[in-house]
Amino acid sequence: MSEQYRLVFASLDEGLEQTEVAHALQQKLKLSPKQAQAFFTGRSIFAPSDKAKALKQAKVLASLGIRTRLQSMQSTANETANTASSAARDEQILAALDYITSSLIRLEERLDDMDNRLNDQLQQNSSNEVNDDFAVDLNLDEELELAPQPSRKRWPLFTLIALIVLLLGVLALAFIYPELLTF
Repeated sequence: MSEQYRLVFASLDEGLEQTEVAHALQQKLKLSPKQAQAFFTGRSIFAPSDKAKALKQAKVLASLGIRTRLQSMQSTANETANTASSAARDEQILAALDYITSSLIRLEERLDDMDNRLNDQLQQNSSNEVNDDFAVDLNLDEELELAPQPSRKRWPLFTLIALIVLLLGVLALAFIYPELLTF
């Protein structure tokens, strides 16, 4: 596919007024007055075309006293695509940050619930132990066999902490190398 160009108004030849040139442009190309005025404000009156055709159109306009410049349609398309992709990337990053924040809040609430339940269980166990101490028959002749108390399992806590660190690491990579992680 060949590169497409369009003509953009640059200036008028010396001694010419815009109204005269607009009238001549309307007559020669059979344009409406609005189209002619729009050309002077930066709009193109011709469809994008290949370079040879765009140069011929520039010669026609030069015969009317209008200086134009060729503008590559590919560069303007790239600029709009870049701004659109950066805006989409920013929205994705904000959505990811929102998701991570809400996940951290849920994890914090869950940890608080687990801590409250653990404290309740410890209080119940300690109150049960106090009551059992008075009921224990102290027979020293028998071998004392105490069952080990179940230790608190901390693996869920360590797993949650590792998950948080992992998510923060992924977020840091997304900020440092945005093209590495695309959502």
